[in-house]
Amino acid sequence: MATSLAEGTSSAEETEDNQELATTVPLASQPDTQSPLISDRKSDDGGKSVEYDDALCATGYGLYHYILVTTGGLACASNAIELLCVSILMPAAECDLHMTSAEKGWLSSAVFLGKMLGGFVGGCLGDIYGRRPVLIVLLLISALAALASSFIQSYELFIVFRFISGAGVGGSFPLVWTYFSEFQPSYRRGGALSVISTFWSIGNILVAVFALVTIPYDIGFESPSFSYNSWRIFTTICALPSLCTAIVLIWLPESSLFLIVKGEQEEALAILKKMYTRNTKKSPLTYPVKSINTASLKTEVDTEKNCWGKFSSLFLSTWRHASDLFSRALIHITVICFAVSFTIEFGYYGLWLWFPELFNRLELYYNDHPDARVSVCELQGYNSNVTETSHCDTGEPPIDTAALYNTLITAVAPLPTCIFTIFFMDKFGRKFFLVLGMVLSGLAAFSIFFVKTSVDNLIVSCVYGAVSSLAFNALACIGAELYPSYIRATSLAVSSLVKGAASILANVAFGYLLDTNCAIPILLVASLLIGGGVLGLLLPNTSRTALT
Repeated sequence: MATSLAEGTSSAEETEDNQELATTVPLASQPDTQSPLISDRKSDDGGKSVEYDDALCATGYGLYHYILVTTGGLACASNAIELLCVSILMPAAECDLHMTSAEKGWLSSAVFLGKMLGGFVGGCLGDIYGRRPVLIVLLLISALAALASSFIQSYELFIVFRFISGAGVGGSFPLVWTYFSEFQPSYRRGGALSVISTFWSIGNILVAVFALVTIPYDIGFESPSFSYNSWRIFTTICALPSLCTAIVLIWLPESSLFLIVKGEQEEALAILKKMYTRNTKKSPLTYPVKSINTASLKTEVDTEKNCWGKFSSLFLSTWRHASDLFSRALIHITVICFAVSFTIEFGYYGLWLWFPELFNRLELYYNDHPDARVSVCELQGYNSNVTETSHCDTGEPPIDTAALYNTLITAVAPLPTCIFTIFFMDKFGRKFFLVLGMVLSGLAAFSIFFVKTSVDNLIVSCVYGAVSSLAFNALACIGAELYPSYIRATSLAVSSLVKGAASILANVAFGYLLDTNCAIPILLVASLLIGGGVLGLLLPNTSRTALT
C-alpha cells in the first residue's frame, strides 16, 4: 500500500477530493452539521491537514471496521471464558488436584492477582511499544499458560500456570479497549465498543456450554501417573479462543492513532488508506486526506537506540505516564473514574460470585425444612443436619448439571441490555447508562433481602447481571475516551489495579461478613453501587467527542 499520494496529482483533483469529503462526511463531533471538515492548515505537500477523527470519518464505515469490532469482541469473549472457567472447573478438579476449600480460595485469588498485576504491566507497555504487538503477546501468554495447566497433575504447578494465564488476561483488558477504540470515529464509537462489551456475555454463555458438553461426561483417558479427563478437556477448549484471537490480530495493523502519537504519520496514513479502500472499494489514491493535524495531540518520539537506553526509557516512560494521570489537569477526572470503577467492581465480584453460595445455603436449609420459607440472611450461622461427604469418596458426579444450566441462564440474561446499549449508547450517552446501570444494580443487590427460594435467587441473579451490564458497557466507553492517546492504555492499566484490589477485597469481605452479619455486605454493595452511580454524574461527557 502506498504511504502517500502519487506526485503529480493535479490541484484540481485535490480540490475535487476535498470538496467531496467536506460534503459527504459530517464533522465527527457534530455529525448533523454541514460545517466544512477540512481545516485551512496546509500540509508539507500542499494538501490539507485534518484532525484525526475527521480522517477516520473519511475512510467510511464498512467491512474493515466490522472486522475490527468482531476481532475485539473475540478478544473480550476469550478473556471472559478464561476467567469464568476457573470457577466452573474447581468442583470437578477437586479430586484430581486434592484441593481443600482453602486451596480453592487461593486458586481463585491467584487468578485475580495475576489479572490485577498483568493489567498494569500490559497497559503501560501498550503505551510504549504499541497496542497490537503487546496485545498479541499477552493473548498468547494467556492461551499457552491455560493449555499447559490442562496437563498439569499437581495443585502447586496448576495454580502457577493459572496465575500466568490470569496475568495475560488482565494485561489484554486495557489494550482491547484502547486498540479498538482508536479505529472508531466518534459518531460510531459508543455503539462499536458496546458490541465488543456484548461479547463478554457471549463468552460467559460459551464457557457454560463448553462445560455442559464436557465436564459431566466420562471422556479423556487416565493412567496411574497421568490424567487427561473431562475437566482438563474443558480447560483446553477454553484456551483456544485466546489463541485464535492472537492469530487473527497478526493480520491487523497497529493503531493508526498510536503511530501518529509516536511520529509515524506516513505509516498511519497508509493504514487509513487501506481502511478507506476496504470500506469504499475505491483506489487509495482517491483518499482525500493528505496529512493529520497533530496540534491537539501530544506526540512522543522514541530516540533511544541501544538496549540499556530502551530499558531505562521503559521505566521512565511508565512513571511519567502514570504520574500524568494525577496531574493538575487530570486528577479530578482520575479520582472520580477510579472511584466509580472500584464500586462497580466491588459489587460485581463480591455479590455476583457469591450468588451460588447463597443458592446452596437455601437448598441445604430447605432439604432439612421443606415447608419453611426464609430469607438468606435468616440462615446466618445455619449448619445443615446432613453430614457433607466429598464426591471424591462417594463416586458421585463432580459437578451438578443443574448448576451449569443456572450458570448458562444467568449468562444469557445480560444479552438484551447489552444489545440495547449497542443501538442507544451514542444517542443517550455514556453517563446515562452508567448512572442508570449502577443505581439499578444497587437496588437489585438490596432485593437479596427478599430472596426466599432458589427461583428467587436465580431471578435476582439475572436482573443484577442484566442491569450491571449497562454500567459496565458505559464504563468501558468512558475509560477508553477520557484520556489522551499517549496515556490511554496506562490509565486503563492503573484502573486495572484499582479493580483488582476491589475484587479481592470484595471476596474477602463477603467471605468474612456473610456468616458474621449477613446484612452488612449486602447493604455495603448496594450503597457503594448507588453512590458510585451518583458519583458518575461528575464525569465529563465523552459521547461523540474526538479522541485526543
